[in-house]
Amino acid sequence: MLKGFDYGYIKKFDKLALAVSGGRDSMVMLDAVSSVVDKDSFFVITVHHNLRGDEGKRDRDFVAQYCREIGVKCEIYEEDIPSFCAENGYTVEQGARIRRRQIFADTVKTGKAQRVVTAHHLSDNVESILMHVFRGSGLKGLCGMNIDDGILLRPMLDCAREDIDAYIEEMDIPFVEDSTNESVDYTRNRLRREIIPLIKKVYGGLDGNVARLSQRAEEIVSFLDGYCKDFVLDEGEARIPIQVFDKEDAVISQTVINAVDSITTRVDLTSKHIQSIRSLKDKQSGASVDLPFGLKAHRQSDCVAFALCEKREYSGVINGYGEYDLGDRILTLSKEFKDGLVCDVDALDGCLIRNRRQGDIFKRYKGGSKSLGDYFTDAKIPKRLRDNVVVIAKDNAVYLLPEYEISDAVKVGENTKRKAYIQIIKKDGTNRHGKNR
Repeated sequence: MLKGFDYGYIKKFDKLALAVSGGRDSMVMLDAVSSVVDKDSFFVITVHHNLRGDEGKRDRDFVAQYCREIGVKCEIYEEDIPSFCAENGYTVEQGARIRRRQIFADTVKTGKAQRVVTAHHLSDNVESILMHVFRGSGLKGLCGMNIDDGILLRPMLDCAREDIDAYIEEMDIPFVEDSTNESVDYTRNRLRREIIPLIKKVYGGLDGNVARLSQRAEEIVSFLDGYCKDFVLDEGEARIPIQVFDKEDAVISQTVINAVDSITTRVDLTSKHIQSIRSLKDKQSGASVDLPFGLKAHRQSDCVAFALCEKREYSGVINGYGEYDLGDRILTLSKEFKDGLVCDVDALDGCLIRNRRQGDIFKRYKGGSKSLGDYFTDAKIPKRLRDNVVVIAKDNAVYLLPEYEISDAVKVGENTKRKAYIQIIKKDGTNRHGKNR
């Protein structure tokens, strides 16, 4: 048995995907899981990033061969991370992490697995928390990783490095070494190999102390989150009433974080970002602050509003129930009620998922037709948001605005055979109101 491994939590699920790279930690995780879970109830995912040439291919092939030997299904994802980073403005570290997370989220969202199991352990959690501290993150950054976030399952979070090494020796676990782990060119490696050993030399008990700090931070954030959630208003964009900025610092910070999280999961706010947003309170209406990945904070007469200003491109064809990819979000047409609008799903067949176009006409559910531009004006949708509204249409006839309203053409009536419940959710599993799917 691996000390610190949460075997009981693993047994709660009957369909798991294991994220295995071939390295020490993931191979230990694979062995520990397979010792208590039937092999028919899990499979392996390995992501080949195309970053390390022949060595990366070696790792991919090692995992595939090992899975064949033990009789476990292995799915290999071939990813061009350099191109992905170039297209999205990520560093290699960011891009690889984000793309893996997308793959894992899709695995759960599509029902292939209930969770994706990763080999994150105690030292990984400590490193993540310290990186947040050094980058100037707030209380939320001190919380570290959760054992279960709805997508990832981390049963090794309480496993110490020395216990993992002992398990490898005892069970004779095969693994491959990633040569980039030796390089200090990567931020996390520098932290792991140079900074943390120095801290431990000066201050003993680092792992335990950080773990206790993380637990206290999580308790505080949980309280603040519940208290602050109602301060974020949602009318096509996240808005914080200006009076909130007269409250305590912790309340302001958490409210800002909630507002940003309701729009995008891509932006990780630092204390510098939060300070610049707070400064809008004393500025005139129209003043703005640029945030990462196209997010902007705008001062309005009675609030600070947040909106994505980079244009998203949507494309796809509706073909019955299912999930439709919108980039960092997912459009769902479900048989079961969750939240959102309801429509005749058959009336949507063949409709295009797209952005607005010149000449679009919207025949409203409540009657009357108008140009889509006039509808946006009447609905008080800010101009800066309109290019990113998801439109479902045939030619110039708009059938559905999933975040706002259905048209008369797809309403449920006497002749409806199948109805669908419509939501747009972020890939972390929440809708734009922050509710779990």
